[in-house]
Amino acid sequence: MLPALLRVLVVASLADRFSLGAAADDRGAARQQYPLAAAEARPSAGFSQHLLGSWLEQNYGHALGVLIGVGTGARALEILDAWPHGVLFLVDPYIHLRRGYDRQQNVEDEAHQRNYEDLRQVLHGHAGVQGRYSFLREFSFAVPPLWREKQFGPDPSFVYLDANPSFGAVWTDLVAWWPLLAPGGVIGGSNYTSQGDGSEVGVRQAVDRFAAEGGLPVFVTDDAEEPTWIIQKPALA
Repeated sequence: MLPALLRVLVVASLADRFSLGAAADDRGAARQQYPLAAAEARPSAGFSQHLLGSWLEQNYGHALGVLIGVGTGARALEILDAWPHGVLFLVDPYIHLRRGYDRQQNVEDEAHQRNYEDLRQVLHGHAGVQGRYSFLREFSFAVPPLWREKQFGPDPSFVYLDANPSFGAVWTDLVAWWPLLAPGGVIGGSNYTSQGDGSEVGVRQAVDRFAAEGGLPVFVTDDAEEPTWIIQKPALA
């Protein structure tokens, strides 16, 4: 049985929750460099990232989740299959970004559109997922205010960042989505590493800084390379 991360996290009162509103307006933050605590060991989440959906089913059951950065949909299918009581919002503009995302996943508009249409067809014919997903073709940081305005549903209990791995993009998403995340919910993402070409390092820099400012632990999955990182939002007292 998967270990329940919820039982090992320190739960703070509502008064202890931190505000990052001012940080959202700090446009220079994305251009700064923050040193990594390379020797600092992060506590284990107790499972591999491929068991994330099963962990969500065990700990959250009937709940809403958000996947930011959908692409061809491999991770979306993996989570939907293993989290049969979850509903997943799939957030991806499916357009080519001309600046700030120089990676192979940033394909041209035509390829993005093909990926989107192919995934829609796959999901349409995939057993057990009908009525449990919804596409939002929008930039991720723009969705939280729309969520409240359009009343998409209850606040999500799970948000996963799997898009642009630069410091600025990850920081912007953390600041944008944290207020919407349900108390007791988790935000996480891919590419938590100090290896590679520097862009993945930006993920760890943003996550570590965000967690440090809130006094929150960062858990990592039991994967040797590029583990998933997880931060839990304190529950209401």
